[in-house]
Amino acid sequence: MRYGIIADVHANAYALRTALDRLTAAGVDALLCAGDVVGYGAQPDECVALIAERDAHCVAGNHELLVLGRLDPGRAGRLARETTPWTRAALSPDARAYLAALPRVVQLPGLTLAHGAPADPTTYVREPAQARRELAELRRTGTPTGTLVLGHTHRPWLFGAATGTVPAPPGDPVALPPDDLTLVNPGSVGQSRQAERDPLARFALLDVGRRRVRFFAEPYDVPAAVAALRRHGLPRACLHVPPGPWRAVPRRAATLLRGAGRAVRAARAARAVRG
Repeated sequence: MRYGIIADVHANAYALRTALDRLTAAGVDALLCAGDVVGYGAQPDECVALIAERDAHCVAGNHELLVLGRLDPGRAGRLARETTPWTRAALSPDARAYLAALPRVVQLPGLTLAHGAPADPTTYVREPAQARRELAELRRTGTPTGTLVLGHTHRPWLFGAATGTVPAPPGDPVALPPDDLTLVNPGSVGQSRQAERDPLARFALLDVGRRRVRFFAEPYDVPAAVAALRRHGLPRACLHVPPGPWRAVPRRAATLLRGAGRAVRAARAARAVRG
């Protein structure tokens, strides 16, 4: 069985189409989506339709729960709080109904699919100790072997319960660790949180029979995606939140900084004229 794995689409239809086209060309038997189809981005209906028409196995992420009013906004970050009302208003009744019907966990033969963690979609599983706890919990609840597929962190990761992190750069397939339980996170399709000039769409292909996984990091039409955000007054951070100090600067503060820069340049120009 060959699964295409996507997560954290965040209403970025340009990135999603790139991921789906690439996985189709590579050959997949089924599609897994680890949640956050919507949230942040400008194309929630289009993304829901693309996922639904492929009959994907899909779980609800924290952004679906936010949009549906099932998660306290106080548990969300600033960007999510600012953009959720727009997403809620933009969703069609059909798209909303699809999201409302999503489970939080999907069990398939040898595979468990969730967003943040099976018990809590808001949990970030980023550290080895966390990953081992989640895999141990699967074993305790009756999953002796298989793969745990998660999203939410926006970071690709391959991890074995005993082996630990397995280097898996995008490109060639990598053998799953020999551990009886492994964790696979494909990274984010629609909102990069990497230090890169232009955001890339990240996703994965899991070959269960051959016990291999291949990670992808593909370019897509970023200018078109940015233009879609601008049409609806949404910030570019919906596509790309690179690490570093600028990540923490609120949009209002950034606007003030740009205004201050213009004021400084104007003052310098005035002094030059007087001089």
